[in-house]
Amino acid sequence: MNGMLLIREFIYRYYIYPIDTKQGYNLIQEITYGILLFVMVYTFYRMCLKLKIAIDRRFAEVTVFYVILITLMRALVDAGLFPRLYYTVTPGIVVAVGIYYMISIIISGILLKNRYYLLSIAMAVVPILYMLFEFSSRITHPEAIVYVSGILVLSYYLLIYIVEKLKKAKIERIDKYAIFSQLVDASATSVGIGVFGYWEQHPVPRFFMDYFGPYSIIPLKMLVVLLVLDIFNKEVKDDNLRNILKITVMALGLAPGLRNLFRTVMGV
Repeated sequence: MNGMLLIREFIYRYYIYPIDTKQGYNLIQEITYGILLFVMVYTFYRMCLKLKIAIDRRFAEVTVFYVILITLMRALVDAGLFPRLYYTVTPGIVVAVGIYYMISIIISGILLKNRYYLLSIAMAVVPILYMLFEFSSRITHPEAIVYVSGILVLSYYLLIYIVEKLKKAKIERIDKYAIFSQLVDASATSVGIGVFGYWEQHPVPRFFMDYFGPYSIIPLKMLVVLLVLDIFNKEVKDDNLRNILKITVMALGLAPGLRNLFRTVMGV
């Protein structure tokens, strides 16, 4: 009995209480969600192999639509359109929409084979259009889009130019998606904190930004994403596995980045 009470207290302290009080994430949560993400990605990878769906550039582009769906919905929770429940905030919303995403790929793969992306994208676009309508009626800081876009474009093209000059080779398309998405996160986060007074929820980047300022996240993200992609390219031989890992990196950058941008633009 005491063991059950200890488990319940642990779950409440590290998972439920931080959500209820909007305290941000802790290291216990980060590790747990990382393990959960790994299990989901690997399970999805195995499903795609059975359906003979190539995990390629097209697959990455389908994924972008579902990341937009998650982030729009999450931002509109903060704006008050949707209720704040376990399945409308992280990690519940990631699990819920992630399952919907997987189902869309599986159903589309069964029905349309190699043209699976047509139905899968349509299944994301329908709710996105509704949420975009709601989002557009709540815009209060359109200038945030200008600030973020300026930093994003400058940092992205500068990084691509430097890396391609040093390597004397073009960067792969999926690698570019991952780099761009991580810089979306860095740009939106730095502007949200540096200009509009928001705060970072994740403990590791919060540590760096507290010491070196909000814009330090941009070069930090650049270095980390290049290192991770280099490891994938050198160590992971299977194309499908390597690509789904890169797409995961892409999603991990694009999701918080877009959510931060949407929230900033709505002033919530």
